Amino acid sequence: MYYCLKYVLNSVILIVLCFSTYAQQIHFLSDHFKGGVTGGGYNPGNVDLAGQIDLNIPVGSTIRKAYLFASATKHYNHTDFPEPRTIVINGQTIGVSMEDALYNNYTDVLYGSQPTYEMRTVVKDITHLNLSSIISIVPPIQIMPPFFWEYYILVLYENNSFPPVAVDVFINEQDADSLMNYPLTTSMVIDPNNAVSLALNASHFCDNIQDGSNVSVNGNLLGLIGGEDYNHIASCTGTTSGFYYENNTLFGLGDDTPTPYMSGSDALANIQNYITNTQLIDVNFVYQSNLGPRSNPINQLFLTYTTTCAPFDVSVTNDTTICQGEQLQLLASSANPNATYEWSVPAGGSSSNPAPGLSCTSCPNPVFSGDSSMFYTVRIWNNDSCSVVRPVHITVKKPPVLPQLTTLKAVCGIASGSINVQQPQESGVLYLVSENGDTLAKPLNKGQNTTQGGLFGGNYTVYFQDSLGCRSDDSSFVIPTSNNTVAGFTVSPQSGGAPLEVAINNTSAHAQNFNWYVNGALQSNPFTGFVADTSGSYQIMLVAWQHDATCADTAYATVNVYDSLIVHVPNVFTPNGDGINDFFSITTNFEVSANVVILNRWGEVVYRFEGNLQAGENKLWNGGSVSDGVYFYKLTMKELTMDNFQLKKEGFVTVVR
Repeated sequence: MYYCLKYVLNSVILIVLCFSTYAQQIHFLSDHFKGGVTGGGYNPGNVDLAGQIDLNIPVGSTIRKAYLFASATKHYNHTDFPEPRTIVINGQTIGVSMEDALYNNYTDVLYGSQPTYEMRTVVKDITHLNLSSIISIVPPIQIMPPFFWEYYILVLYENNSFPPVAVDVFINEQDADSLMNYPLTTSMVIDPNNAVSLALNASHFCDNIQDGSNVSVNGNLLGLIGGEDYNHIASCTGTTSGFYYENNTLFGLGDDTPTPYMSGSDALANIQNYITNTQLIDVNFVYQSNLGPRSNPINQLFLTYTTTCAPFDVSVTNDTTICQGEQLQLLASSANPNATYEWSVPAGGSSSNPAPGLSCTSCPNPVFSGDSSMFYTVRIWNNDSCSVVRPVHITVKKPPVLPQLTTLKAVCGIASGSINVQQPQESGVLYLVSENGDTLAKPLNKGQNTTQGGLFGGNYTVYFQDSLGCRSDDSSFVIPTSNNTVAGFTVSPQSGGAPLEVAINNTSAHAQNFNWYVNGALQSNPFTGFVADTSGSYQIMLVAWQHDATCADTAYATVNVYDSLIVHVPNVFTPNGDGINDFFSITTNFEVSANVVILNRWGEVVYRFEGNLQAGENKLWNGGSVSDGVYFYKLTMKELTMDNFQLKKEGFVTVVR
């Protein structure tokens, strides 16, 4: 719709500004309960000094909900918003991360038409913290290029001594401009007979001389705001509203006053007198200067009031963290059996059908199956005019990173290997699964090196599970082994004729257990030798180990055994020419090389032979001209196919003619 504002300045100047209205804010929360609402902010700007936020939480009250709104600011040309940081609230550390951010990127135009800063809202549920009426807040160190965090804390407290109070929270997603319009639709009907609070959390208001904004509600000018708030340190940090609302009455905190006006750093107003539509409030900001589309960004707007709607109880799933790949059943319920439900993504003031990652939009209990963190709001309608809005933040935790591992060798068969785990990014448990399925769980502390010993060598599967139960991908690693067992033995002799007696000497090192095999047959221990009765090759194998047979070493040797050389030498022969036993003959079963010498009684050589003899009978000497008598012979033989095998034989032979 087309909207016009009329401002009368100094009673003589009439200013008429007209522009189109459009919703560019997130309706983040609405609630209705007995008690009160209090809020306040602190903007450290580009410094990192601690500050204070004044709240009002009456004694005897119970905190119903508490939220931290952290507005993250980055230079427009910088790629990413700040990395996760930590802040300290009343001595309690919490993290602020873009994991908790809404989908509301908006720009702050500072220099002409060139956008300079981009902003986004991070929301943290801090109900669990120990909060009080004085909040000490220690921001993180600001970093360059410029990254800023700005903080506002809103507390809803229950107290049965107070009447019901209603609250609506709207979060900006509109780029800063010279004319900014926020048509705010409350979730409940406003009772204009009591105070109606409009509180702001704004940024980058340098002053109200040339860098402020005129604020109006339903066409009524509240005043010109700008400049640092009472508890802000750096320059150009802007103004925030400090307030509490209870017992149908608005109260200011710090330098804010509960009047129908705003001025300077007082950004709180009681707009009770400006209510014309009990569920629609138009809030407008007009930049003070005419320097073009410059303005001051609005981060959040808070409406607190009494309502003619009857309170009704609802319950909604708490903010939850799940592991990536898991599903989550969301739960919303109302005491009114006829209540209706509308789930949406808090962006653009509109809902998507179905909302991304949810199985349905209008059911009370959709199933979430997204693979990334999501913010949702669920509006629960009691009737046509009265509803509440609850935010639900689902953090989808990505699989944790497996820490870096290094290994040390194990002695084969001994659980002497180890792994070193280097500075895990988070605490959890490291699981080591061996090849046979044995599992070892090793607790890890974030950033702390640790060692796990007592591991056998071999292949392992490893994965890391964080404190939430999210599991990393499986990985494999090997603990190498060293085997110092050396099998060895000697045999003597290495060859010979059958029967051959073979002696064995065990020379193994770092071994206590032995298996001996001869031609594949297991021998009894201790094994020091054997007799080879027949010819052939005898394969001897030794398997030696110290602790585990799978860590054995093996040694081999071969003994060659041959049949015995049989030599027949006559002790008499008759060289008389009758053809019978006429020669001194040598009979052998192998071809041999021979050296034969025959001597008379005086030691004189009467016959000599040197050469090869064939297998069988070899007729060597016919007695020549020697006379009858006894002669001495010496012979040496070597079988031609057996290396180094010799036979020596001596004896007497008688010559009879």
